[in-house]
Amino acid sequence: MTTPATQMPSATLWRAIHWGFTTLFAAGAGVHVLLALTTPHSYDGFADAAFFAWIHDAWQNIFMSHPTVWALFLAATEVTIAILLIRARRLGYVTVIAFHLALMLFGWGFWLWCIPALAFAVPAARHSFRTQT
Repeated sequence: MTTPATQMPSATLWRAIHWGFTTLFAAGAGVHVLLALTTPHSYDGFADAAFFAWIHDAWQNIFMSHPTVWALFLAATEVTIAILLIRARRLGYVTVIAFHLALMLFGWGFWLWCIPALAFAVPAARHSFRTQT
């Protein structure tokens, strides 16, 4: 006899996680559009705690050279991830995981967000790969 602790999560839980990530990335895109158009220099300190100097330097020299353009590109990337989660779920989860792993390079503070997000994204990706054809 199986106990509730050993049973697989229900389809409802997987749907909630899936739509949670989809909504999160779509909303994130909206936030980046708003910031890009109103306060693009709010991104200035984003890479200050990066683990590698080259990440900080690249952020300052590339992203901050044209923050509005790059923030809009970031928004487009997040919309693309949201669309992939809807239309190509497996690829969507691979990009969600890659996005969070890359975000972790920006410093320990981002780990507070990324570790819990990955704790949901990795099992959801595994579930997606096991159940979709």
